[in-house]
This record gives sequence, structure tokens and C-alpha cells, in this order.
Amino acid sequence: MTGELHPMKINNSLAAAFFILFWMLSGSSALGSSPLTDQEFEVDEILVKVGDYRLNFRIIEGGNPTILLEAGGGMDSSEWNKLAPELARETGFTIVSYDRAGFGKSDLPETPQDMSEEVEWLWMGLQKLELQKDLVLVGHSFGGWMIRLFASKHPEPVRGMVFVDPFTNEFVETLGVEYLDNHPMAGKIPFDTSQPDKLTKYQRALIRMVGGGLGPKMEFMRKTILPSDIPVVVITSGKPFLPKTEEQEAWRKSHEQMTASIKGATLIVAEESDHMVPMRQPDLIIKAVMEVIKRMP
Repeated sequence: MTGELHPMKINNSLAAAFFILFWMLSGSSALGSSPLTDQEFEVDEILVKVGDYRLNFRIIEGGNPTILLEAGGGMDSSEWNKLAPELARETGFTIVSYDRAGFGKSDLPETPQDMSEEVEWLWMGLQKLELQKDLVLVGHSFGGWMIRLFASKHPEPVRGMVFVDPFTNEFVETLGVEYLDNHPMAGKIPFDTSQPDKLTKYQRALIRMVGGGLGPKMEFMRKTILPSDIPVVVITSGKPFLPKTEEQEAWRKSHEQMTASIKGATLIVAEESDHMVPMRQPDLIIKAVMEVIKRMP
């Protein structure tokens, strides 16, 4: 399976990085990740039609279950370029990552972002690829929010979950929607939007992602229910990365609350990592995935 490759240019200024971070990205250092260099595994890349749009999937074929990697907000499948082959080597299972709508090589929709709709596009893509059974979901930052929604809407195939320093309902509830929507590093676009025709695809995708703020997203995220009796690991960053102490405390507390709300879930502290756990401690993510696989019913 192959797809046409197009290089993506990303503005990775510090201001943009922090903006995207609060909107569930994962820090400027991961932007523009280097291409996969490990030739031990063949990576199949394919554009899959989902409704009126196409999503770009990257697949390392292996056995069951399928490990689905969900990137941070504003990021794409390249976040996992180094980790994916390591997971394939350690597990022997199928590894899947993809570009959410508007990012990477996926099409940019003309409609406003709807997280529920985007989960259905992902589900449709997995079905077309015949990879919709026996899923272990791994989500970083905003990707953690996405897999939480995915598992709530499609609990049957989910066998386990790993949340990597995830953005959470609990974090929003602690600091408040209005606080985050008006945060100088969160709810305000870090570039000039007065000339839409001059914006890049990536910038337009960011604007679409921010949409109407956190309020509408929280309306249905509050209703999410994770499938019961599946192994869950939550990884929380050990080093501070948010500008205020109370924000960092709220971040850690939200992970503790989320873990406590899930029967049998385990919380792991990434002692050597800030928010960029996939870059700083990828071995910890592999360990968590292996633990989930070992505990699967």
C-alpha cells in the first residue's frame, strides 16, 4: 500500500508551540520529526477515503492486536516515526498511526471540527483497512482525549489503553473552560488570521481545531464512558512544563483523578520527561503497552 508523499512545513516558534500545547499538542521539539530511518520494518502508507475526505494511515503489518497510535493535537503520524518500529519489534503486532483531518497528508475538511465526527472517520478508515478488531489505543496529549472518545463510542474492539500525559476532562473542570479559552498560550491564535488566503494548510487546520473553544467539546466529552474490565495505564509527566505552578499541579491532579476513576488503572510517572514523553522516554511507553498487553483478558 502506498500513497503520494508531500512534505509538511510547520511553524514551530515557541509561541506557537505553547499555544498548540494547551490545545493538546506536544511541544515544538517534536514538530518536523525526522522521517523513519529504521529499515527493519516496511511502512505501508495509504490515503483512505472516509466520507468526503481522505485520511493518511501509516501501517507496520504484524499480528493481533493492532496498536493504534493517536498523536498530540496539531501533530500527525510523524510523532510516532521512531517509536512505531520499536513497538513492532517488541510486540510483533500491527502498528497503526494516522494523520487527523487537516494535518500531515490528510485532507483539510471545509466543515468545522467535530471530535465525534472525526472519531467516526477514524473508525471508517480502520474498517476499510480491516484493522477494526482487537485494538490497543495509545494517545498522547490531545490524542488521549481522542482515544477516550473513541473507546466510549466503540468499546467492543478496545482491548487496552495507554494515555500518555493526556489532556483530560478533569483538567478542564479544574481550571475551567473560560480560563483555558482565554489563556494567552491556549485559546488565542498565535498568528495573524486577517488574511485567510495567505494562511498555510497547517494554520487553517489549527484554526479549525480550536473551533468554538472547549465548551462544545466538553459537552459530549463529559458523557464519555470507558469500556469496563480492560487494562489501562496513564503516564504523567514528571517534569513541569506549564508556566504556572497551579496549572502544573492541576495537570498532575487531573491524571490522578482520571486514573482513580478507572477500575484497575495504573498511574506511572515519567520522571525524566516533560510533556514530550514520546521523545524523552519512549521506552516507558513501550513498557506500558507491554503491561497492557500482558493484562488483556
